[in-house]
Amino acid sequence: MEITQKDQITEEYYDTVSEILYQHNLKHTQEIDSINKPLEIIIHHNEKVAGGLYGRSIWGTLEIQKLAVSEAYKNKGLGKQLVHAAIEEARVRNCTYISLNTFSFQAPEFYEKLGFEKIGTEHDFPKGFEKYYYRKTL
Repeated sequence: MEITQKDQITEEYYDTVSEILYQHNLKHTQEIDSINKPLEIIIHHNEKVAGGLYGRSIWGTLEIQKLAVSEAYKNKGLGKQLVHAAIEEARVRNCTYISLNTFSFQAPEFYEKLGFEKIGTEHDFPKGFEKYYYRKTL
């Protein structure tokens, strides 16, 4: 056996490792009745992207993986619109929860105002900050 290490992703290997993990997870979760698919919500303004949200529903939870609003459009309620659209889609997909993580320098208060509960903290990641884990019950 040989172990190799690189600072670039080899798509073929990435796909193989992903498939190994998928098969392992499937053995333990195939009885869960859920909609497992990605989610993209984009807000356009004047043919430009003002903000967006990416995530996926899996095993009864919608994970928000990325949410960002361009500086020019901040404080106009777009982030709230994106989260509310994700909540509605989570309900359509029969999700029980929405989960996400954010850093202390990003928007933890924003999520708390929208009813997300902090369920965990990773201290000193990145150095000098925290990473927070949130969940909202639908």
